[in-house]
Amino acid sequence: MNCTNCNTEVGNRNLFCPKCQTLNEKYIFNNDELQVEFKNKVSEIATIVESNIPSPDYMWDESVSKFAHKIEKATEILNLDMIKDQVASKTFKDMDNLLQRCKSAEFHIALVGAIKAGKSTLINALLGYNLASIRVTPETASLTKFRSTKDKNFVKVSFYSSAEWDRLWKSAQDSRAKVFLEEYAKLEADSIKDEWLNRESLTVYCETVEELKEEIHKWSSSKAATHYFVKEVEVGLTDFDMPEGVVFVDTPGLDDVVAYRSDITRDYINRANAVLVCVKSDALTGPEMATIYSVFANTRYNPEKVYVIATQLDTLNRPEENWKEQRVEWLKYITDEGAYGDAQLANRNLIPVSGYLYSLIKNYDKIEEGSEQYFDLASILMKFRIMPNNIGEHAQRLLDFTGVDALKHQIETEIVNNHKLLLVQDIRESYLLCKEDILNLSKQIKTGQLEIIEYSEKDIQEIQKKKAEQEQEVLELETDKKELESLLTMVKQTTSARVAELTQVIRGMAVK
Repeated sequence: MNCTNCNTEVGNRNLFCPKCQTLNEKYIFNNDELQVEFKNKVSEIATIVESNIPSPDYMWDESVSKFAHKIEKATEILNLDMIKDQVASKTFKDMDNLLQRCKSAEFHIALVGAIKAGKSTLINALLGYNLASIRVTPETASLTKFRSTKDKNFVKVSFYSSAEWDRLWKSAQDSRAKVFLEEYAKLEADSIKDEWLNRESLTVYCETVEELKEEIHKWSSSKAATHYFVKEVEVGLTDFDMPEGVVFVDTPGLDDVVAYRSDITRDYINRANAVLVCVKSDALTGPEMATIYSVFANTRYNPEKVYVIATQLDTLNRPEENWKEQRVEWLKYITDEGAYGDAQLANRNLIPVSGYLYSLIKNYDKIEEGSEQYFDLASILMKFRIMPNNIGEHAQRLLDFTGVDALKHQIETEIVNNHKLLLVQDIRESYLLCKEDILNLSKQIKTGQLEIIEYSEKDIQEIQKKKAEQEQEVLELETDKKELESLLTMVKQTTSARVAELTQVIRGMAVK
């Protein structure tokens, strides 16, 4: 087909002549009103495409700025009235996640896992301070971020909007979260709800670490009514030996009774640049394997960013002997395609730790004889056949066994020292995935639009019917994707024979 104005050859896929920009006659309609509307829509899209003013939010890296600028344009186009109904919600979520990651040169290391899997204990060991709550009751109900800061220690608290709270509350009711609802009523939290929802974030500066602990406890304690309305807590530490761009994130449990909060963690796995998935070392059964597999699925199958942390080693009956045996069993399962898919990577990224024992030994001089911590330590030492009064000569052996210093070293050498390069690489990979999704979506939309053009001279009812059919196809496609993801999770969880075999091995170890 040649251009009607300059006779240059124009492909069927081109809207305009590449030489004189005359509209391809294929897109010239007999209906004048339709032609005007078509030109207006094309002009609207062209204006977005031709905009070349990058946002200052992304100027920290040239490549990142280009990626973000393109995704911003794509988001704006896909949100146009004539297109947005044909776009799956997951596509918008993935693009938004990518833009959030592009906004600052921050490398996020997320600690995820089931409730009471030792996430907060481990983060305390990594920080060198007992700041994250390790109480018996689940305390981490919101994202809690820890970062280095140059000036003063601070706690920054963000709150839910009314819309976010409505979704959380509905989730609690749908999940039949009895304890959550009963505690909410007992603390009369509803009476202060309007005071905290939609509130601007607030920042409190603290002179001492003790003040910092009290401030964190004030906003995160399950005994305080205000904690229900806290969306995120960010803690800045002057004495934290990490680059300012590296952020550790303690997350709500993946098995939180309120599905909305566990969904926050699942969504955050996509946002995180590295994930430490914490699983109790004495309990690699069906639910724990499901946790591990779900983390790998949420990382878009980028296994290098996942570290499987076997926590609470001190709870094993004979910690040193038992873990040597259990490590062999763990590796059998996390080497599978559903996890690392590579024996060498699995061996490198399976890291055993005991954050609590590490903190006890590091603070041994401050532990008072007869205190709860004293008896906890004595009980653990007996498993190593060490008397409490001989801890000095065995301190290094015990510290080495806790694995915390080894984990710190691995984080430093593999992540921290290269965090900016890894961050840009991670953003690029996410951009390519979004680009692929958008291209596939564009092809589907274009095919649909061409079919509508063919109907353009027909009865209006036929056009409306065709549009409704396309919207239904998009809805069915999104449903199919969700069902496929659920099926994948179910398949991974139903490795019943293998899990039963592993459970028997672990139980056998526990009685030795």
